[in-house]
Amino acid sequence: MTEVAVDQSLAGRRVLVTGASGFIGSHVVRRLLLDGARVFALSSSVSSMTPVRLTDVVDDVELVEANVIDPSSLDHIVANVKPELVAHLAAFSHVGKSFYRIDENIQTNVQGTVNLLKALDGDFERFVFVGTGEVYGDAPAPFREDGPVSPVSPYAVSKYAAERFCRMFHEAYGWPIVCLRPFNTYGPWQTADRIVPEIILAGLLRKALRMTEGRQTRSFTFVADTADAIVRALQVPQGDGEVVNVVGAEETSMREVALTILELLGNPIEPELGALPYRPTEIWRMVGDGTRALDLLGWRAAHSLEDGLVKTIEWYREHLADQSRFLGP
Repeated sequence: MTEVAVDQSLAGRRVLVTGASGFIGSHVVRRLLLDGARVFALSSSVSSMTPVRLTDVVDDVELVEANVIDPSSLDHIVANVKPELVAHLAAFSHVGKSFYRIDENIQTNVQGTVNLLKALDGDFERFVFVGTGEVYGDAPAPFREDGPVSPVSPYAVSKYAAERFCRMFHEAYGWPIVCLRPFNTYGPWQTADRIVPEIILAGLLRKALRMTEGRQTRSFTFVADTADAIVRALQVPQGDGEVVNVVGAEETSMREVALTILELLGNPIEPELGALPYRPTEIWRMVGDGTRALDLLGWRAAHSLEDGLVKTIEWYREHLADQSRFLGP
């Protein structure tokens, strides 16, 4: 792996994580704790309950409550936390649902990002914006950061708009902001309405699995690898002002993913491939070039698709009796 110098240890550093109770955010929180950081986990509902994904680390983090669409709550949090580093993951993140929740996409993903940056007013050592590989849409693959983008969903459009605001703040004011574009992250704690857990749970529960023919291809990233990339981006000065793909395992068709998962489960069911139509804005190849992540962050995925799926299946099997762990937002 390329050797890339980091600023310094994360031990004792004040790190604000927005979207900390989310799927990827909760893994980022755990990774930061392992590195000795002082983690401020921002969520919009901590006064009523501890977010389920953070229950096992609640004594190790400092939970803070704010909604990114409320500027005054962010002003209050920033004034009290005084973060040195910020990992911004708060987002509306479901592609399919974004088509009928467009306003929520704009408010959370675009306005929420701007609200946070305005509240911080450049007073941070590094800000990592976690975007999405979905911004490439139907552009020619494999996707490169200096190539065209063509977002084809409200989610992708809103995330690209937020990314452009981040880059504008960097270019206008010199703020140290890094923009990441993760591709198809999966792993423990993901909700059941995403494709990998949907397939796993159908197999474990022996329920019908209706899919498209699955000819579209993706490059999946195990969540521990995505979290590692985000933490690396917090530490590495070479990323400032850059857009960086976070690309995991080899290109694989959705059909192959489903068949691999079911084979790892012992083929408990037969998938109904072709039972569903492709969505009108289907992205046929979502595969990115990971060269820049290696060069700037010293990062590449540590898990093959099969390695990550084995770990993910083990987690869902272990927690099958408590489905509240993967039915939340």
